[in-house]
Amino acid sequence: MSYPQPLAEAPQSHTHMHRPLAEPQPRISLSALAEQFKLEQATIIGNASGDWQPANKGLTFIFNGTQCPEDLSTHGQVVNIANGGFAESQYAFEVQGHPQGVQLAKALTQVATDLTPSLGCWPSSGLTTVVLMMTLAQKVQVQRMSLLPSLQRSMDLPNNIHLPCMVHNWLGERRIAQTLLCERIDWPEFNLTPWESMPKACLTEALYSCNTDLQDSNLHHTQNLHHSELSHRVEDPFSQLDLLRQSTLTPNVSEQTKQQLREQLAKLARTSSAIWQQFAEKSKLKVYESLFFNHRPESQMSPWYLMDYAASQTLDAIRHQLAYCQQQLTN
Repeated sequence: MSYPQPLAEAPQSHTHMHRPLAEPQPRISLSALAEQFKLEQATIIGNASGDWQPANKGLTFIFNGTQCPEDLSTHGQVVNIANGGFAESQYAFEVQGHPQGVQLAKALTQVATDLTPSLGCWPSSGLTTVVLMMTLAQKVQVQRMSLLPSLQRSMDLPNNIHLPCMVHNWLGERRIAQTLLCERIDWPEFNLTPWESMPKACLTEALYSCNTDLQDSNLHHTQNLHHSELSHRVEDPFSQLDLLRQSTLTPNVSEQTKQQLREQLAKLARTSSAIWQQFAEKSKLKVYESLFFNHRPESQMSPWYLMDYAASQTLDAIRHQLAYCQQQLTN
């Protein structure tokens, strides 16, 4: 499955929070804010592809000027949440389209600051808004958001330019979001299915071309394995991820090593969900979150495979498997 890229996120947008956070703001009471708003429903529209309509009641939140449907006259209020750095705001967010936008910006900045230690980086606007609205609103609906934007690079993207979504810890965000799921939130796109159950056309080309030694027949055989057919001789995919983690600690990775790791990544991308789940543990999953993001790419060297076209073609499959394991261990 290929995840859509987020829209309207400039590569430097995530760095805006360092300025306002250099001077901590006084904390506000979110419970008091909830009492003030008395918000029955909050609808949150992510930046993935697909049609959407503002909700008829409550507030509908969009991000960084997501394109609105033409006719909004019969619908409820649409509020835009933008990165505060673009508007030179003293807060990490700028809220447009609501009379209490400053209060909401303060609340979003506070929530994002509180989430940062658990993630190891600044959270996305989407997760921050979901967490805040679970406090402010009685019901929350989330659309066009899986918290897994694609890490797959395009051929025409220069190898020194990072993907905007690379600055967030998406596996960590899903770990936090998993704790929010209850009858008060409607979030159909959050729940994942096993990667290999996706239509073949949705699988990235790398799963079939990066490692020519593995044939389609072997792929299908592996995908059809059940837990009862797995033996102790099956290789632990998490131990293989350690090789990737070791490469991130090396300033200069040779081309020969990169090619070996590309083949290893392709192999991991072909590994079935059943095998991933056999070896999955919550502690392991949290450790490997750090492999898939760099929150300060302008000043901190990114792991080579996040900037490498061929290697990046396999990352969505691997990360999906980790997210699916995360989901299954929680359920």
